[in-house]
Amino acid sequence: MSVDPQPGNTSADALPLRIATVGLSPTAVFHLEAAAIRNELIPVAAARTDDEESSAEPVPGCLVCNIDELVARSDVEAVFVSGPDIERVEIAIRLLQSGKHVIIEPSWGLQAESIERLITAAETCGNFCEFWRPYNADPDFRRAAQVVELGEAGPARHVRFLQHDMSAAMLPSSSSANSRDQLTESTLRDLVGHRIAQAVTLINEPVKTITAGFRREPISFGEREPFHKVTPNGDTNFHAVIDFENEATAVIDIGLACPAPFSTGWIVQGNKGGYHSERQYITVDDGEIYDVAVEIEPFDPYLNLNEQVTKWGDQSTKDDSQARLQSELKLAELLNAIQ
Repeated sequence: MSVDPQPGNTSADALPLRIATVGLSPTAVFHLEAAAIRNELIPVAAARTDDEESSAEPVPGCLVCNIDELVARSDVEAVFVSGPDIERVEIAIRLLQSGKHVIIEPSWGLQAESIERLITAAETCGNFCEFWRPYNADPDFRRAAQVVELGEAGPARHVRFLQHDMSAAMLPSSSSANSRDQLTESTLRDLVGHRIAQAVTLINEPVKTITAGFRREPISFGEREPFHKVTPNGDTNFHAVIDFENEATAVIDIGLACPAPFSTGWIVQGNKGGYHSERQYITVDDGEIYDVAVEIEPFDPYLNLNEQVTKWGDQSTKDDSQARLQSELKLAELLNAIQ
């Protein structure tokens, strides 16, 4: 099946951005495939990690190399760092120091101290550095965030997300998991990290306290043994209550052991209304409540990547990026506390 090239940055002086990945995970390959069908992005290389052996081109014309070779290459301008989990930030720092721009896949295991070093390296090297938040492209979250931003329902006072679905355990993960069991466990942590990030975004206030923890339930796929018997930690469920300094709260409940899918999506409660299931609820002066569909524009996370990098000389762009990195540091501190 042929795919028409997608439009992107079409300014006359915009050159295609040559990109690579660290890692050959499904997420990394997806980045390369997305770039391959665009006019303004060119996939040129993929660096395999120590636990990856493949040498086949993930997309045509994209050569597989090792990390040292990628760092040394002069024909790569931006790199998606999708693995490995432990050395991810250290590799990103090496790439920044070699003059490359870096986009990092978030990982549950990232430590706040590592992100502090990353922020320092980005400031010193003067290169573009961002965390890739693919779950923020989720239409349900985008609708909820739009309702909060417009303010018609009032400031978000309580947000809730519940998802219990065994099929979610098989979603692609950005980690270096090399078995179905490891994938299940890493997916749970990836989901938790993204949902906590979204909750913090919706409330947009400093966190005061968090009560959270993982727990286990038997989970099996076909004739396999229950999940908790064949994985080190056996975690299948997560529950958290987050209290913010403005007295707002967030509740997150995720489970991968339920054979019947059940999910509320994001529920947002404000003092004048709220959001649920693609609809905004508003209370008018006479107390009547009405609801309207929440419309959002199509979202393509790759669309402005070239423009973001090429505008990196603008101080306002750098300031915005540094603010986002500081937000990632605070999120890492929160996730580290849960661990």
